[in-house]
Amino acid sequence: MKKNPRRLLAAVLATGTAAALLAACAPADAANSDGKITIVVGDRPPADQAESLAALDKSIAAFEKAHPDVTIESVETRWAADTFQAMVAGGTMPTTMAVPFTEPQSLIASRQIADISAELKSTGLGEVLNPAVAAVAQDASGNSFGVPTDVYSVGLAYNRALFTAAGLDPDAPPATWDEVRAAAKKIADTTGKAGYSLYTSNHFGGWMMTAAVASFGGTIENADGTASTVDSEPVQDYVNVLREMRWTDNSLGSSFVNDAQPTLQDFAAGKIGMLLSLPFDYPGLVQQYKMKPEDFGFGALPQAPGQSATLTGGNVQVFSPSATKEQIVAGLEWLKFNRFNAYTDKETAVAKAEADAADGNIVGLPALSPVSSEAYAQYQEWISPYVNLPLENFASYSAVAESQTLVPEPRTKAQDMYAVLDTLLQGVLTTENADVDALIAEASAAVDAKIAR
Repeated sequence: MKKNPRRLLAAVLATGTAAALLAACAPADAANSDGKITIVVGDRPPADQAESLAALDKSIAAFEKAHPDVTIESVETRWAADTFQAMVAGGTMPTTMAVPFTEPQSLIASRQIADISAELKSTGLGEVLNPAVAAVAQDASGNSFGVPTDVYSVGLAYNRALFTAAGLDPDAPPATWDEVRAAAKKIADTTGKAGYSLYTSNHFGGWMMTAAVASFGGTIENADGTASTVDSEPVQDYVNVLREMRWTDNSLGSSFVNDAQPTLQDFAAGKIGMLLSLPFDYPGLVQQYKMKPEDFGFGALPQAPGQSATLTGGNVQVFSPSATKEQIVAGLEWLKFNRFNAYTDKETAVAKAEADAADGNIVGLPALSPVSSEAYAQYQEWISPYVNLPLENFASYSAVAESQTLVPEPRTKAQDMYAVLDTLLQGVLTTENADVDALIAEASAAVDAKIAR
């Protein structure tokens, strides 16, 4: 997804001003009269984000100084599913902009973004990308149509203090769903807190349920995004785990219509033992909701027997189909400078880590990396003197983050799918003896109807 309570969620409406749109309409097939190449870069922060704007403008100025043949025009245009096609057709798409992980495959199929394979090779950027992540923006032949940047994978957040209070080992979080169920019951019985909790509203529930279903070997849509796969054994298996935890074990607490922000607040306050989450939730939990850093633990997404998969998402930088080769190369050089040098250049990595630590920002947060495992290991070594969080509390997640099969979010109408699954979850958790098979069949039919529209 990422709908995001911090970064939390949803496709954002295009906010480019008229001037920005006019800039984006500049001819894409010619250099400026002075011989410079102009690229239009989307996703400029809004005016109320002064610090982000200043940082971006500083980076643009530094890039243009290092690349005197390139001019960058920064515009606020952002991804919105209901306006993107018109933007491409009207020639107002920036040279490069971010789209969610849910979108590249459909944009590739409709030829609405540029093939950048040759330019990735010529700039050397392709060599440093994480192959498993880069595949999100590739077609069946391995041609590349974008560069993944902000990347996440889902894992299990858990409260180490509650684990200790319940007699569980806080250094060994559950690795299977059977272990999750057993640990949740022990936490609930021993401490009176919710052993496990889950989002069930505002699309967050469906998003995390899609991750859980991946860990059972399933999906909610077929690979082409043309039909529902909700009425399936993996969905039934996960829903039945929840039903048993709710109605037999009584280990899910007392709240069953849960949005993300209040659930994270309860987790930070020690009211929840475990929930599916992202590493990126850590800063908000610790800095905003005042959770003790030593109480936060993060493990890999629990798995069904024989499975090793998790949901992945984030943003992909894509390029206008009308961009010239020179503009694509310039855009990739900008991405290298602005986004990837922090991973691949020691001086840049150390300077950023030092500045972030001085400003009180989190440094060294483990996450799924957009760069190769070798590059990421080197980066972690460079910044190690400035890391200011307990890395050992993420050990079980970090151990498998690069090896799990990465399942992208649904291709077609992901947010609509998540809303349907929210309703399914609420039905299972709020109605004892609910007909689970009927609820799943109803959800599957609703997903098919959404896809067909």
